[in-house]
Amino acid sequence: MEGIVRIFVDYWNFQLNWNERAGEARCDWLALPDALMRAVRKLPDLEDALYHGIQIYASVDPGNENLLNWLETFLDRQPGFEVRIARMVRRQKGLRCTRCGLELESCPECGEPFTVGTSKGLTTAMVCDLLSLALENRCDLPVLVTSDTELIPAVELLRRRGVRVIHAGWRETGHDLARASWASLELDALIPDLVRA
Repeated sequence: MEGIVRIFVDYWNFQLNWNERAGEARCDWLALPDALMRAVRKLPDLEDALYHGIQIYASVDPGNENLLNWLETFLDRQPGFEVRIARMVRRQKGLRCTRCGLELESCPECGEPFTVGTSKGLTTAMVCDLLSLALENRCDLPVLVTSDTELIPAVELLRRRGVRVIHAGWRETGHDLARASWASLELDALIPDLVRA
């Protein structure tokens, strides 16, 4: 059975888990669509699924010009790749011990203030893209590479409409999203196919 596959990737969810599981190996991002499509085509009745592109959602810290440059001038220019970038905003945030109540505004070792980074709109952008592409019949096999539970309501809506959402997650993460999806793939099994030579 044919189906139109579009891949939606939460960049940091993928990259941080990759760093933890693949050691020093670097990920070949250009191999990701092919590796995922091979796994999708092993699912029941999806051997003829058609790949229609990958969308990557990434936040970038101010000052991380290397990542921003790579995302904008390399990855976003690859055939079938579309990269959405949100600039991260940092604000000072103290830490508080829940046990004793001690509050710290900066690192006791070096004095650097504690900050928290936030980026607005990336999850919303992913949900909007997912829903619009699926409801316009331009994607009936979305593959979600994330463990973000905020996508569950959108996944449940699409399942009620007959869209077969596929979750691609790391072992021991994303169980709730996997349960809401039609099928689930394990990214850990793809690491050998994604190691950059």
